[in-house]
Amino acid sequence: MANAATGLVIQFRIATVSSSNFRFSIREGMMRSLYSGASMALATLLLSGCIREARIAIPSQLAIASQRLELTDMGAGERGQFQLGSSKGHFTRSAIHTASEDGFLVQNSGGGTFVVAGPDVEGELSARCDFGEVEIHSGVVVATAQRFAYRCRFQRDGQPIEAGLILEEIPRSPGKLLSGRTRAGKLHFADHVIGIRAIHDMEGGRMPTGTPLGYMFDIEGRQIGAVDLNGLNKTIHAPNSGPEREAVIAASVALSILWDPGE
Repeated sequence: MANAATGLVIQFRIATVSSSNFRFSIREGMMRSLYSGASMALATLLLSGCIREARIAIPSQLAIASQRLELTDMGAGERGQFQLGSSKGHFTRSAIHTASEDGFLVQNSGGGTFVVAGPDVEGELSARCDFGEVEIHSGVVVATAQRFAYRCRFQRDGQPIEAGLILEEIPRSPGKLLSGRTRAGKLHFADHVIGIRAIHDMEGGRMPTGTPLGYMFDIEGRQIGAVDLNGLNKTIHAPNSGPEREAVIAASVALSILWDPGE
């Protein structure tokens, strides 16, 4: 979980439990107590005025041309309800971390679901998502055996629709051996193909983070929306109208339920 405040990014490491062949660490249940404790501490600081919650950096033109929708009450548990603007929904999510006994192979996998209904979407919009990645750990060197990929399929009123999301890990500087990693992908929604790009920068020009703080959405380079995943609640910058609006909302909620293995 990357909750950044005044440039501070808090990261949780997952403890493992040994068995005869594999070490397992399951974030379900455990994550509720970890995240809720951190969230309560952060909330106390925010309410006391000691720190100000940092937000992602988005172009001023996009901020003016889009509508802010607050996604609240999702909390840190593996299931629950949430408020999205004037709409309501519920979600589930999970993440499992496994490693071989020698720690050489490490696998992260998981997924989530959500259902939302109300004036901000047409009918009852839902999705089922999953992710996976495999890494090779050899001393201080970590190599990717199977890069991170997150996929979602969407439904409306319980029926599949022509919509899907895929987000993958990519190098920040292609061709460079020691390049840092970021994420990018696409959302196919109705007749639209929307690009997804990770945002690592906070407003005010503070130091970029390793884990994405949010995502930008564009159509052939034209920025149409964004989602800020940083902080206690999420903020969606959605188009004011048209089919692009629901597409951005669908992708934003799908990204909000992800328990990121990089956190």
